[in-house]
Amino acid sequence: MTGTSRKTNNPSLTQLKIPRKRVLSALARGVADLYCPDLPILPEQIAKASGLTFNYGNYEDYFDGMLEHIAGDFHIYMNLDKSLQNSTRSRFTFAHELGHYFIDEHRIALEAGLTPSHPSYTNFQSENIIEKEADYFASCLLMPENRFKADCNRKPFGPELINSLTQKYNVSATAFLLRYVHSEQVPLMVICSKKGKISWRWESDDFEFKYLKSVKGSIPGVSVTAEFYKNGTEYTVPQNDLYAEDWFNYTDHEPNTFRLKEFCIYAKKQGMVLTMLWY
Repeated sequence: MTGTSRKTNNPSLTQLKIPRKRVLSALARGVADLYCPDLPILPEQIAKASGLTFNYGNYEDYFDGMLEHIAGDFHIYMNLDKSLQNSTRSRFTFAHELGHYFIDEHRIALEAGLTPSHPSYTNFQSENIIEKEADYFASCLLMPENRFKADCNRKPFGPELINSLTQKYNVSATAFLLRYVHSEQVPLMVICSKKGKISWRWESDDFEFKYLKSVKGSIPGVSVTAEFYKNGTEYTVPQNDLYAEDWFNYTDHEPNTFRLKEFCIYAKKQGMVLTMLWY
């Protein structure tokens, strides 16, 4: 289930607070350890063991997934028109719906009829705090904290780590980055853009810079990402010849003194780029 999406390029008022993230991470880890002590994490197995029913069907563009409560029972609908069964997108959607079930406040609201069943979209754009919680739970369920941190420990962030762990946990790069950006490994910002316009952003709590140098939601002109949109240039390794002021306003640093690393994952069919900035 999800609320109405709203896009913003400013620091969000609906970011999850650190104590809440710790609660959700611990909850997801407990569920994963109980039902899937070994990898891979299997959302369907967790649903069956928890007494939830589910089905895969063709629902056109109405949703990616939906959790419904009827007569005391919970049922998950999964849309094959949006993603194939057991694909990385489908696995994340299923884990998201499990979040609505295992997070007490979400489940109780559904049981009491305070929150009606409504469609979920795996696009990470919703500003609804309930959807952010379910997304974060999903990332923590598929990549439990103890296992994930052990795999990341003392390993440099970059394409090799992304490729290695997305394969190990059978998750998309986006799901991996949602997990990693909140894992307190390195100061990191992740930006999703489409056709040169920023769709959404995440940043770690210790990422120093907040105010993007963006005009009407566009990607800043002096950046690796902008080069792709301007002339199709793609880089396969991180670039480190950019400075904080190339991407951000109000950096509190002397110009040309604070370097940032920038790496992009290109989804050309969707006209989308995932940009990572870190230091």
